[in-house]
Amino acid sequence: MFPSLNHYTPLSTFSNQADVGLSSTLFDIEANIRDGDSRAGLDERGTQEVLEIMRRERVDFDQARLIRHNQILARNGIDPSGGSFLRS
Repeated sequence: MFPSLNHYTPLSTFSNQADVGLSSTLFDIEANIRDGDSRAGLDERGTQEVLEIMRRERVDFDQARLIRHNQILARNGIDPSGGSFLRS
């Protein structure tokens, strides 16, 4: 159901990324492809992190993106609501 990262190969295009499930109605990479987006694709590091979360947590693409986003916020001292974890 979820891609294995044992033999990770960079997914450098939107088409490659969409093929492994990195698209949804909320984050539509297919639209980028249809519209001829000239960018190479999504950030490789972020792509790899989302795929790993999908595999490890057994969640879909949108849930994995939310988990990753909340992890980034937490690393920067921000709680999911946008408030600060840090108190003076």
